[in-house]
This record gives sequence, C-alpha cells and structure tokens, in this order.
Amino acid sequence: MSWRFAALPPQDGYHMVTSFVSVADYVSRGGKDTLMVFYAKEPFVNVGVNQEVWLEVNLDFTKQHNIPVVRRDLGGGTVVITPGEHDFFIVIKQEEAPSDPQSLYKKYLTPIVNVIRSYGLDAQLRDQDIVVNGKKISGNGAMTYEKAVVIAGNILLSFDADFVSKCIKVPSEKFRDKIAKDMSEWLTSMEKELGYVPDRNELNKKIKEEFEKELGIKFEDSSLTPEEIELWDKLAEEKKREEWIYYKDNRHPDLRTDRCVKISSAVAVCHVDYKARKLIRITVKIVNKKIDEVSISGDFFLMSPKGFLDRLEDSLQGIEVSKINEKIDEVFSSEKPVIFGFTADDLKKAFEEILNKPEIREII
Repeated sequence: MSWRFAALPPQDGYHMVTSFVSVADYVSRGGKDTLMVFYAKEPFVNVGVNQEVWLEVNLDFTKQHNIPVVRRDLGGGTVVITPGEHDFFIVIKQEEAPSDPQSLYKKYLTPIVNVIRSYGLDAQLRDQDIVVNGKKISGNGAMTYEKAVVIAGNILLSFDADFVSKCIKVPSEKFRDKIAKDMSEWLTSMEKELGYVPDRNELNKKIKEEFEKELGIKFEDSSLTPEEIELWDKLAEEKKREEWIYYKDNRHPDLRTDRCVKISSAVAVCHVDYKARKLIRITVKIVNKKIDEVSISGDFFLMSPKGFLDRLEDSLQGIEVSKINEKIDEVFSSEKPVIFGFTADDLKKAFEEILNKPEIREII
C-alpha cells in the first residue's frame, strides 16, 4: 500500500491547526493516506475545540507578548506549541481505522514509540500519550473529518516549563510556580533525556522507516496538491477570526465564574471541575429549580457526531434539575457519541457534585 509522506516548512499557528483538514478532504475524496511532518515558526497557545479560552489561557500575558491563541478542531487540553516540537499528522481513510480510540492510537502511534525507543529511551504508549520513564514526551489526539480519520501528535524535542506556565491561566503566582515545577516533573523532552536535540531530518527518516515496517506500507515523498494548499490557506484565515477562537466563550457569555455563587433565593451560578479519564468543566445557571443555561467544556476528545456537545447543552436547557440524569441518558442513547475521556455516568456524577454544593442546595 502506498502512502504520501510530506515534510513541510515551519508554519504559523493557524496553519498548524488546519493542515490536516485540507489533507483529510483530499483523503476523503479517494486520495492517498498521508503522513505530514513539520513544526511551528513561533510559539502559540493551542486551545482544544471543547474548551473555553477564558478558563484556560492567561490572556494578559499572551496579549502583552503577542502570542496568538488558536482554537483547533481537535479535542484535548490547552497546550503551548513552540518550535521545540516535532509535529506529525496522520490522515487515513475511515474504513481503514479501528473504530475504538485505544486500538486506533495503538496502531498508528506504535511507530512513533519505536522511533523514540531507537534513541535508547524506554518509551511506552499510555492511552493517547507516549511516556518515557512515566513522563510524557508525546501528546496526541484524534478526530474524524468527512470520510477520513486524523491522528495529530508531536515529539517534544525541547521544553521551557517557565514560559509555558506563564501562558496558562492559574489561580495565583504561587500556583504558577508549582505548575512549572509539576510540568518539569511530568513532561520530558528528547533534549532532557539525551542531552541533545536530534536532527529533524534524521527523525523524519526514522519515522518513515517505522511506519513502513509497522503498517506494511511504502511512502512516496510528496508535496500537497495546489487544491490542498488553496483550501489550507483559506481555512487558516478563518481560524484567525475571533468568532471562532472565542466560540465556546461567546456561546455562554454570562457563565463566567470558576466557583459557586448564590444570586437570589431562586438563582445560582456554579462551576465544577470533575476529573473522569479527562477533565469535564461544567458551569451552570439554575433558576427556579431548572437549568437556565449550561456550558460543558474540557480536555476530552469527541470523535463523533459533529456538534454533539452543543446539542447536549441545548437539550439540558430548561429541564428540572431532578431530570438531568434522565435527559443525559436519553441524549447519549439517541446520538451514541464516541468520546474519549468521559462517559454518560461521569457526566451525571459531575452534575451530582454541582447539585450537592451548598449554594445550589439552598435553592433547590
């Protein structure tokens, strides 16, 4: 089986997060499966499609230092992308991809694991991440687009924990120092492990060899088609629009709290962070024992169906708090979402945590 291998020049953040869409469009129309490799021209903050920017990003710092905030089409958490990464995008026909996320990651990330191991490091696949001695060296995610599946990921070549911590929203400066320390403890890089940064051309050669060996394919070196590049540029321009970057924020402009507040004897706004396999962040306004508005965000991966999260939020709006579980079961049963990171039961437990807050108990 023949695949395309495209080693592209460094890209800005908007092109970084849209590259796979134009390629997925090409693959969906019968084009060859494709593996692309490239890296960022400059640092940018990369927010997951299911996240709210105001909850995740230190906007004072990013605006002061002209660091772009870019919302991608993939799930997962907020990450700060720098030229210290080596990024890859695997785009394959949907019928070739395993239907469950764990099998998908195992099949297509094993070659990357083997590349890291070729440098003498004990790399292991853990869920969708790759770790060395328990520390993450590669973060990855997946999504479906038309008739294609995309796996996007990176290999950390070098990493500046202090810089990254300044881009992320935290409760206090003391906590920021802790975050930087924690990141240094649970993230690693090729430079940290080896004492040097591997040559990118050498990495690309190893990546090609491992994919060919593991998947039984042959690569042809390729560039993208003129049609792909035209669509890519168009999509990158669209990603610069604030309507997209702040989409989740603007959907719920009145739900801006990271705590629980009783507003009156009938009204309260409450936020909880609930840790399932991934983080679920729920902010809800309750009026007269009914959900007036709700925002569900987090670093989970929603692979299908498209728009499920918006429809879930809309379906909960206006229902009595006693019927939340019933409505969640109904929506999950009818839409059968493929989610990596939480289940319907996790979501119900998160709402239960909200309903048990003193501020909420007083009004229901």
